Amino acid sequence: MLCNPKKSAIFAPDYEHQQKNDMNKNITPCVTYIGADDKDLDLFESQHVVPHGISYNSYVIHDQKIAVMDTIDHRKTQEWIDNLEKALGGKSPDYLIVQHMEPDHAANIGWFAERYPQATIVASAKAVQMMPQFFEEVNFTGRTQTVQEGDTLCLGQHTLKFFMAPMVHWPEVMVTYEESEKILFTADAFGKFGTLDYEYPWIDEARRYYFNIVGKYGAQVQTLLKKLAGLDVAMICPLHGPVLKENLGYYVGLYQTWSKYEPEKEGVVVAHASIHGNTKAAAQRMAEILREKGTQEVVLIDLCRDDMSKAVESAFCYSKMI
Repeated sequence: MLCNPKKSAIFAPDYEHQQKNDMNKNITPCVTYIGADDKDLDLFESQHVVPHGISYNSYVIHDQKIAVMDTIDHRKTQEWIDNLEKALGGKSPDYLIVQHMEPDHAANIGWFAERYPQATIVASAKAVQMMPQFFEEVNFTGRTQTVQEGDTLCLGQHTLKFFMAPMVHWPEVMVTYEESEKILFTADAFGKFGTLDYEYPWIDEARRYYFNIVGKYGAQVQTLLKKLAGLDVAMICPLHGPVLKENLGYYVGLYQTWSKYEPEKEGVVVAHASIHGNTKAAAQRMAEILREKGTQEVVLIDLCRDDMSKAVESAFCYSKMI
């Protein structure tokens, strides 16, 4: 059921940072978290070290019509199914909203389609095109609803509005805004490494996640941020990491900085790869000279040994690089 879109106001300009990593199953009285933490994964996407694991997030919106927001990775399928069925309480969902087809979020679309044959799968045109390629055993004919930029979907008291976000960071991605509770479901945007039960600052693992997963698509992130600038957002629900409920201007401001490729910090990254140690010695001497001349932050990176994802993060974070 389509509804007329509503006008909304601007992001609140609050730049203070008070992140809390706790995750209540009830995000609001009508929105339930049904994702899972993965503490056993050593390499995210088989390349990024995740010493504190990763979360795969999924949500249920309860209303006259019930919508499930994405599925999760196959590694945690049973936990997700248990959480989903508990949240449904014996009811059947009416919609599965697919914002992103990457397997860590879409692995259980096939199971969902088989378990709830009456449910409609809502996604972008590109995602609908991709689904049969991922799930050859599923007949999606008559099972999907394609949405475009600005389309809305009424659940009853809740209305979902869809914004296309191609290449943030796959071509089929979209984000979803729930108008009544002002919740922005952001797919991979505003995500971070780390499980939800590990307490540490949001920014470090969010920055490393952004530059290694989304970083090359700064122009596309800028396009998305401009689309969302007119929304009154009370809460951000990403597909990785904690739900963001306070000081949202802080997070949006960081995404503005990162996606514009503006330096976040003043400092110099000195990166080196050394076969016999001579280039390393030169790099170490260069770091000493910079410090002697008053450079406040000098980051020395051994590209042969240091974590590459942290090297990439540092290269974008600091204002200068050698």
